[in-house]
Formats: sequence, structure tokens, C-alpha cells
Amino acid sequence: MQKIPVTRDGKRGSEALVVDASDVIKIDRIRDREVIVHTKDEQYYLDFSFDNLEEWLFEDGFRQLDSTNIVNMNHVDRYDSKKGLVYLTSNRASHITASAARIHKEHIENAIQLIKTSNSASAEHNPTLHEKLFTKITSETNDYQLLRSYATIRAVNERKLAEQKILHMAYHDSLTNLPNRTMFDEKLKDYFEEAQRTGSMMAVIFLDLDRFKVINDTLGHHIGDQLLQMLARKLQEYVKGENIVARFGGDEFIILLTDVTQAEEAAQFAGGISDLLKEPFVIEDNEFFVTSSIGISIYPQDSTEVESLLKNADIAMYRSKEKGGNSYHYYHPDMNKRSLHRLNLEVHLRKALERGEFEIYYQPIVDLRHGSVIGMESLVRWKHPDWGMVSPTEFIPLAEETGLIIPIGNWILKQSCMQNKEWQQKGLPPLVVSVNISAIQFHQSNFVQTVMDTLQESGLAPDRLCLEITENVAMNNVPYIIETLQKLKVLGVRLSIDDFGTGYSSLSYLKRFHIHTLKIDQSFIRDISSDEDNAAIVTALIAMSRQLKIKSLAEGVETMDQLQFLIAQGCDEIQGNVFSKPIPASDFEHLIKITSNCM
Repeated sequence: MQKIPVTRDGKRGSEALVVDASDVIKIDRIRDREVIVHTKDEQYYLDFSFDNLEEWLFEDGFRQLDSTNIVNMNHVDRYDSKKGLVYLTSNRASHITASAARIHKEHIENAIQLIKTSNSASAEHNPTLHEKLFTKITSETNDYQLLRSYATIRAVNERKLAEQKILHMAYHDSLTNLPNRTMFDEKLKDYFEEAQRTGSMMAVIFLDLDRFKVINDTLGHHIGDQLLQMLARKLQEYVKGENIVARFGGDEFIILLTDVTQAEEAAQFAGGISDLLKEPFVIEDNEFFVTSSIGISIYPQDSTEVESLLKNADIAMYRSKEKGGNSYHYYHPDMNKRSLHRLNLEVHLRKALERGEFEIYYQPIVDLRHGSVIGMESLVRWKHPDWGMVSPTEFIPLAEETGLIIPIGNWILKQSCMQNKEWQQKGLPPLVVSVNISAIQFHQSNFVQTVMDTLQESGLAPDRLCLEITENVAMNNVPYIIETLQKLKVLGVRLSIDDFGTGYSSLSYLKRFHIHTLKIDQSFIRDISSDEDNAAIVTALIAMSRQLKIKSLAEGVETMDQLQFLIAQGCDEIQGNVFSKPIPASDFEHLIKITSNCM
């Protein structure tokens, strides 16, 4: 855009100013050496020769209508062909006009039409009509000067569109078309200043999809991108009024609630997001159930600074992740300590495998019909040299989130197979070792090959290995799950569905999975002696397993009352502290030797 040099009084030596060509409406020659520059609100004297001015400003949409008038065609409001006048402002009471006596009436009308149909701010904006008009007008025009004029109008329009696109790209996310972090930060600062003046409240909500990395790593980023686009549309429809939703990066979204009157409203809003995610996302014939972890910080109670308010919402979101996801948490000052602890934990977790700090514990699986140990579940434990035993509930979710679960999970699989083979070689009864497989691990493209390589290296027979996947893993991308399970079945490996009853299983899918064992989640077992609903669910699951010719295994059995109930209902297998808690390999070997001698 050109800068036009002007002065306020037209006198030699006066202070020179510059105005943007876009602000100029008309340039008028009053006398040979006196030229007036008109903007909407002011007039200046041109500090430049009038000669060749129109050519200099041609690309900015200026046209010389007669020997004394150069006008900015982008400010034309209407043309009166009878009077030969072009009106340059929409305010009829103070119209700036220009003579058009020397210009052909049809040319001006064409130019006005082309400008209005291309101007997004005009009521007559119509890109399709603009293209038709441009094609028709240029095909019917032979005058070079007129064609040059029309082409310039088009060039100016394309430049404006490019500028608008560049501006839009600077403030919007290219994938979801939501506002980006830059725009969110600017809006937040504006509302922050307003809240400080008015004493009003507002809330920042940080949202992160749970286990989104699994989808990206296993099905490809194109599936993940489509999921983010669909979620963005849902959030945009959900966020109303002056509230703002933006994509913060990756699978993180951030929402600003500007009309909060009490903190509880933010929780209600967060609960609504959970409702949005109850319906599955359907992408390329695959159904995905996703959940989110949400953190909330409130102005002014959680911070009176922009950056701290954002950081606190982020910290609260990670608290939701630590609790297993699919939840929201308000920020609390104690979370800062936990955030630092989590960061420290991740640093040490990345080194734990190479330092040999992991150990496998084994929990016996007991056949209720014969009362004998028929297998064991391998469970990883982290013994830190300074911290001691780190709870699996603390480091396993972190390992899944960071992707460290793949090398850790492959190590557990290998160690479990090698240990089971070693016990066979020592003459212990043949046992089936059950290994938990994470979602990320299972969806690796080379997972089946990894299992084959592990069995070959350890020498363990495939039917002595049982792979456990959770119900929620089984119900994501079902076609892939069925294909992979079929390959594993052909290999001869046993298969088990863990945590059954807590997800979205379809019984038709359960039949197609061809699994060997259905593990009933311990949340149902815990209260079967006192809760009629849980008792009914467990009874139904055992009966269903029997009908489907699947073994039923109750996990988390703690008391004799629970054990007696399960025996009465015909449950096939159990594991839990009622028989033995998870124990180190040496203790498990001793236990098996004792139980074998007693039989």
C-alpha cells in the first residue's frame, strides 16, 4: 500500500506527513500547483507532483476521472450518470463527489459492480457473481485502458483477499480453523483488563484428550487430524456468546469463559464437555470413544496475572490426567508441588529401564474347580534407589502418556516369557503367564511380530502366554482389533479381555474376538456380598461367559465371602489377595513348589 506525502497548509518548508492510500478518498487539483488530498475526516495538501500521480497509485485502485480528479475507486458509493458525478462516501449529508465527465458511463458502472461484488464488507459481496461479471465485461471490452482498469480492480481484490488470508492464518489454527494461541492470548489480555476494571470473574478451562497419542501412533495422523477437526466443531457449537475456544496445540484446547458469576458455573460447563464426548466419533467406518482431562482456574481467586492463570489451568488439567482422565479439577495451590514432582518423576522414569530398576511381580491365578494354581499375571514394579517402591498407579499412566510404555511393555513381555520358560525347565507345573498389553503397544504395526520374536527368543510355547487387553482398547478401531487378535490366535497365543464391564463392549464383538478369558473387573467384585446390583452383574457375566464358552476370571478377590459367592455362581478362575498378593519371582517359585507338593 502506497504512502502519500502531504502537508497541512501547503506551504514550502511545512512539516511533511504521510497518509495511507487506503485512507484517501479523492485527490483534487485546485490550481496548477495546489492539490488537495481528501480523507474521510480531513483534508491535506499534496506534497507531490500531480503529473503521473494516477499511474503511481493505479495499483491501489485510484483512477483519474477527468483532468482535475483522481479518486479511490474502492470508496465509490454510487454513480449518477445524468449529472456525471461519482459519490465517494455513503453519508448523503456530506458527500464527497468527483466529476466523471470524460469517462464512459458503462465503464464506471462496470467498475462499481466489480468492486462491490468483490468487497467482503459490501452488502452486494458475491464472489461467484464477481467472476461471471469479470469474464463477461473483459470479453466484451476492446479498449486497452479499460481492460487495464478492470485487471487492476481484480489485482487489488486478490491482494486484499491475500492480506485477509494472511491475517486469518496469523490468528487461526490451520487444522481446525479455531482461534490459535496468539489470538487467545490477545483476547485473554483484553478481557483481563476489563475484569480488573469491573471486578468481574472469568474462568480459563484447559482441555486435553485422554490417550490421543494412541490414535495418532497406531492409526496415523490423518485419523487423529480428522478427530481433532470433529471435536473442534463440537466445541465451537458448544461455546456460546463472547466465550472463546482455541486450539492451544496438539490435542490441547483452551476455553475462556467471560460471563462467570460464580465458580460452580465453570464446573457445569466442564461437565457439558463430557456429555459432548459420550457419542462415538465415526471416522472411515471406525468408531472412537474419547474422553478428556480438564483443568479449571478462576480469576481472580487463582491468579491476577494472565500467565499464571493459564499455567494453573494447565496444572489442574494434569491433575485430572493423574486421576485417570475423563474428569475435571479446579486448580489448587498444592498442585504446584505435584506438578514439579511429576516432572521429576518423568525424568527418572526415562532412565529406569536402562538402570535396571524395574522388577516383575507375579500374582497367582487359581482354578476354582480344582483349587490349583494354573497361571499368573505379571505386574511391573519400580524400585527407585532413593524413593523406594513407586506405585504403578503413579508411573504407569505417565509411561502411557509419554510413550515410554512401549519399551517398558516390551521388556515386561520378554521377561515374563523367559521367566515362565525357566520355571518349566526347573520342572514346575506348566503355567500360563498373563501379560497386560497397553493400547499404544497393541496398536504398534509390528506388535504381532514382536510377540513372535519374543516367543522364539524365550523358547516359550505360544499357549503358555496370555495377552490381556482392556475392554476400552478392544472397542477402539474394532476392525483392526479383530484382525490383530485373529493373527495372535493363529499364532496360538491365549487372549483375555481385562476390566470387563467398565467400558462400551458389544456382545456381538465379544463373540467375534474369539477370546479365551473374560476378566470381571474388581470394582464389581468388591461389594458382591453387600450390593445386590453388583452381585447380579457378576452372576450375569459368569453365565454369559459360560454360554459363549469363555473362561470367567474374577480379579481383586479379597475375602472368603467373595470367594464363596464366586464358587457358588460357577466362576472358573480367580486372582486376588484372598489367595496371594503379587509377589517377587523367587517367592512365587517357592509358592508353586509348596502348592505342587501339597496336591
